[in-house]
Amino acid sequence: MLENREQIREKENHRVFKQLLSSFMQEEEETKQEQIEYAKNIQIIPKIYYDDFQKKMKIEFKIGDKQLYKIKNLPDFYTKMLHQEPYQYGAKLNLIHKRESFSEESLPILDFMLKYAEIMKYSNEAAEGYNYYKKAYVLDNIFISNMGLDDLFDALKDTEVAFQQNSLEKTVYFSTIEPEIPFVITQTSNEKFNFQADIDIFSYEILEGKDYTYMLFKNTIYRCSKEFENSTLKLLDVLRKNYTNQVTIDETELSSFFSIIAPNLTSEVQKENLSPEVEKRCVPKPLGVKIYLDYDKNNNVVADIRFCYEDFEFNPLMNEKVPIARNIIGENEALHQFIKTGFMLDRANAKLILAKEDAIYEFLSEEIESYMKRYEVLVTDAFKKKEIHSFQMKNIGIRIENNLLEIDLSQIGIDLTDLAQMLQKYQLKKKFYRLKDGAYMKLENNETMQFLEDLTTNMEIDSKDLASGVMKLPVYRTLYLEKMLESLKNVTIQKDSSYQKMIEQLENEGKSEEIELLEGLKADLRNYQKVGYQWLKTLDEYHFGGILADDMGLRKNTSSISSHFILC
Repeated sequence: MLENREQIREKENHRVFKQLLSSFMQEEEETKQEQIEYAKNIQIIPKIYYDDFQKKMKIEFKIGDKQLYKIKNLPDFYTKMLHQEPYQYGAKLNLIHKRESFSEESLPILDFMLKYAEIMKYSNEAAEGYNYYKKAYVLDNIFISNMGLDDLFDALKDTEVAFQQNSLEKTVYFSTIEPEIPFVITQTSNEKFNFQADIDIFSYEILEGKDYTYMLFKNTIYRCSKEFENSTLKLLDVLRKNYTNQVTIDETELSSFFSIIAPNLTSEVQKENLSPEVEKRCVPKPLGVKIYLDYDKNNNVVADIRFCYEDFEFNPLMNEKVPIARNIIGENEALHQFIKTGFMLDRANAKLILAKEDAIYEFLSEEIESYMKRYEVLVTDAFKKKEIHSFQMKNIGIRIENNLLEIDLSQIGIDLTDLAQMLQKYQLKKKFYRLKDGAYMKLENNETMQFLEDLTTNMEIDSKDLASGVMKLPVYRTLYLEKMLESLKNVTIQKDSSYQKMIEQLENEGKSEEIELLEGLKADLRNYQKVGYQWLKTLDEYHFGGILADDMGLRKNTSSISSHFILC
């Protein structure tokens, strides 16, 4: 029995020793690994496979420097990157899996690899135990989804990549610049015209991403804007569905072609052999837009529109036959901008009218700038007078009358009858106030309005009193009012002599070394007690009232001092 215990103890000691030995051997092995020279500046070389019959795309990767090695297990590669593991792919590639090991230009595609390899890893792990799915594991390539195509393009834009389309090997360039697709219209007879897309309509592929559409054409993958997709690609799609790259147009349809189809294309349509007479009748001149702005008697904005083609101009709101070729797309865009702003049709006068106050304010404050950039905008003198103004108080008067503070707002700069309503709008966080004459006053971030709100709210003044132009306050509000006046900028503040004297005296009390005390006072006051006494004396002089608190140090039991003041 004793021997068994000794044997057990010996085995336990031996096990612990082996653990110690293994631990130090591991450290030694790690030290050796640190001495191994690992590869740096590793390139990632992708290759894309595209099946144009099934419309499917996949991508595989090789890594290396002098010699390339295919990544055969992307989920495993992701795990190695996660733990920064070392691994020897072959005689010429010994790699520690971390970002610093890869070249700068390979980092975007590395991030793409890791994103989708992680998805593969956890998808495969979730399917463990389901033998049917397990047999379908794909480890060495990534099938490109719609979202994946957007991500892939971001990783490879402005670079060339190996590309296999069915059995054809080539390289493709990922371009952020849209393709130039030539379109030509040719006059074939007096009344017939041939419109042609100078492209083999079956020579390109459309690839759908999540946020973008892509065009695979020749040796380039182009990312297409919505404008290109809704114009050029739409036209090519119609031709392709009809198995042709050209269409014959009668002269009676030519004006519609140049008015509706041609302006929509992202590249200009080349004109060949068109006679001068045909061009004059069917090809619209550049469109110009004139807008005349005015106010009607109800202070609504009125827009009188003219569409101009060189010297010819007309009102598009009148049902008149126009004897020239027109740019219908451009005209509709201009009219749509008015509708978007909120203009409505005044059919009786063939004009547009903007009636809502909020819409007028937005138009005058912001949107009119975009109109002026795109069109010729002309305004009447009456319209100019009703532009948006920023309310700024110019003068304010302060005086003391009958022991009351009087604030004179009569020179504030606007009709005082508007002031109370303006303040009410400001307190409701409104952007503007419209005066009786139709002009707009901007209220946002307005220093003057903030001053008036503080004045009426904190001084307990009824805003209706603003209409009188003079507000009266108890004189003890002087210091608070003076503090408020300091916040005003670019305002002339006229203070009468009595108010100015009070402010100076309140500010300078206690600074003088000579302080006059009560006659007959028998007390040895410290300096701070003298200053406190003089301060209370000044308050009493202007009927401000004062309080002797416990911690003022003025010795309230000195009856000869405290009885001199009205305490409140």
